Amino acid sequence: MKVRSGFVSNSSSSSFVISLDDISGDQLDKIINHATVGAELGIDYADSDYWNIVVENNEVCGDTYIDNFDMFEFFQKIGVPEEVVEWWHS
Repeated sequence: MKVRSGFVSNSSSSSFVISLDDISGDQLDKIINHATVGAELGIDYADSDYWNIVVENNEVCGDTYIDNFDMFEFFQKIGVPEEVVEWWHS
């Protein structure tokens, strides 16, 4: 059983955009399959809090309304440079 501690808000949201020119095909596959890969990497809540991922117009975009799966940590672990990710939070 999972036990969550700390503050969790359903009212927050996050999104990101990355140009496909800035990541490898392997990194793109890992982003698309982030829940499975994140769980394998030991990222908290990776197997239960998914991001919506869309690939179009030479970009990969993601958004979520629950910030529990830490995509920043995920990007670090799969080698996506911090400077190529555009983030929005509300």
